Amino acid sequence: MEPRRFQLEGPSLDALKAKILAEHGPRARIIAAEKVTVGGIGGFLARQHYEVTVELPPRGRRAAPVEADLPSRAGIGALLASAEEAESDFRPLSPPLPGLSTGTNAFAELIADLSQNTGAPARAPEPPRTPEPVPLPAPVSFPQLFPETPEPGQPARAGTQEVPTPLEGAGDLVIVVGLGQDAMLVCESMAAAAGFSAQALRAAGTVDGPGVGRAGDRRAVATARAAGVLAGHPIFLAYGIGRGVSEIARHTTLIAALAPDQLWVAVDAGRKPEDTAAWVNAVRTACAVDAVAVEGLEGTATPQSVNVLGLPVGWVDGAAAQASVL
Repeated sequence: MEPRRFQLEGPSLDALKAKILAEHGPRARIIAAEKVTVGGIGGFLARQHYEVTVELPPRGRRAAPVEADLPSRAGIGALLASAEEAESDFRPLSPPLPGLSTGTNAFAELIADLSQNTGAPARAPEPPRTPEPVPLPAPVSFPQLFPETPEPGQPARAGTQEVPTPLEGAGDLVIVVGLGQDAMLVCESMAAAAGFSAQALRAAGTVDGPGVGRAGDRRAVATARAAGVLAGHPIFLAYGIGRGVSEIARHTTLIAALAPDQLWVAVDAGRKPEDTAAWVNAVRTACAVDAVAVEGLEGTATPQSVNVLGLPVGWVDGAAAQASVL
């Protein structure tokens, strides 16, 4: 039996990849892809979309075995790799327009043509303006992390930096790194506070989560982000580095490779500040950390020790923080 083939169109390749995977599984293959431009006048006001040809194996037959020396192209790997190769071969259907100066007669004729066909009034282009120098803003310093001991009866100095918040855009990757299960607790509370279901959660490293999918490599993360784009939610990835720091270098290398849009560290306020600073600084050496999520605030009499990390606090015991410094 011949393989089954059909065409799909969509606004982007990422959306088409995710749709094919969700509806037809990993045996579906993209065998052709094309970028289509529709309408417009001389290339202006045109609409673009993508068309792909998908091939499914014949009903009742198993897919051909994957070559042993090509494990990366099996299953979802084949789908994503084929689509990426097709995207790199795109060529515009019409030749690109030659360079057109706004001061030529040809440009004026083009504007008049657009006005006649679209009903919009034609306006002569304004001459280019000379950019004016913009004064640089005054440097903003982080609140004092080692404040002087306040006088008796005087309140401690409050932080002035803006409180960071978790990203909530469709497909955004928010990674939370922590010891034990701390990272999963933070991710669950972030997703719940934003109104997202468990489908927005992923786990990696040593952390566990009942019913939560794993995303411990770049391919799995790309698939999760594509699903997030389709469902309209971000991906909260809880990354556990265990209880110790013996393999911290291996973990931080992978975290940096996953390229998060936002990176948090989940810390327990009751742990020794020196121990917490050791693994947090190891993470910061490999990649930029955006904010701190604090757990166990009620279990310690010295929560201010978290300020020694030099990072803004954005999440406290399952809810948004009131200030960037405890």
